[in-house]
Amino acid sequence: MRSLVYTSTQTRPISDSELAQILAVGREKNTRMGVTGMLAHRDANCIGIIEGEDDVVHERLEQIRVDPRHTNVRVLCDDPVQQRSFPDWSMAFQPLDPLMREVPGFSDLFDTQRPTDAEFGASRARALLEWFRKHPLAPLTSQDAADAEAPRTRALNGAIAVLHDAGTFAFSIEAVAERCGMRVAEVEGLFPNRHALLAATVERWSLAVSAPLLPMIAERGTVAFMHALLAAHVEEPGLMRLLASILGAATDPTVDGADYYRSAYLQFRQTIRTALAADVRDGREPATMDPERGAQQLLALYDGLRLQALLTPDTDPLDAFDRAAARMRRGWSEQYEQPTYWDIPVAPTR
Repeated sequence: MRSLVYTSTQTRPISDSELAQILAVGREKNTRMGVTGMLAHRDANCIGIIEGEDDVVHERLEQIRVDPRHTNVRVLCDDPVQQRSFPDWSMAFQPLDPLMREVPGFSDLFDTQRPTDAEFGASRARALLEWFRKHPLAPLTSQDAADAEAPRTRALNGAIAVLHDAGTFAFSIEAVAERCGMRVAEVEGLFPNRHALLAATVERWSLAVSAPLLPMIAERGTVAFMHALLAAHVEEPGLMRLLASILGAATDPTVDGADYYRSAYLQFRQTIRTALAADVRDGREPATMDPERGAQQLLALYDGLRLQALLTPDTDPLDAFDRAAARMRRGWSEQYEQPTYWDIPVAPTR
């Protein structure tokens, strides 16, 4: 068993409602993984403690590293322990809304009247949390100039923040440089033009959302993974708008980056096809299901519902996905036959 302490910096301001959502999702996910600990936010600084089995703790850290809401993730200590210091997983932040204190899993770490537990400093992790509570302005993260990846990460996180807040029309190298505190020339040294920066940002943001969910394919199957991915995209409408925009661009070969976006989409389709083939092999889906046609059907449903969620606010994409996917899977249990034109009913003429 391990206890790992890390620090990071938020890439953008996060509202109380977003923090509450992170808390709810984090508690469910960490409980499922057997992870305990705490995540504390103060201003742009974060400190997190993860406790659990060795491989689970390190897997969780890698998921945090690719989360677009964090940058400059730095491990302060990674120690073997005999027992846990925390009974569950919680979050601490300074809410503007006092009702936030009633949210399950909220920790009142920053309350100046908070009683001090006699055993609070018994572990390095709890001692670090106490230090963080008393010294909120202390620099928790390292802007290590020797790390060749740090400027690129800063630029990409700044680009995600611009797209999240203002969309593709406001996206430019100048806007990204201002957002991430870099000079325009520095960003251009990493990404020579707007299209290169946008393509890299799409890749990073998409991967940050999808990578933590990929293990679901082997655990629960492709349809469950697609449901979870759709749910994650619904929580990030800025990402859905961005993907809708680039998919449109991918259809026009005269647009810069069209070949790249088309290739990325085809690669994703191949991932779904391969996953469905594994579902058939492992008995999660019937042998009568053709993975190629199954991937086409799933993606048609997934892509269509994402677009509808953006255009029609009354659409519940997750409910619609579950109902349509259930019917689709029933159809997969039937032997597929190629229809001919005389099998298709035709309305009588008058």
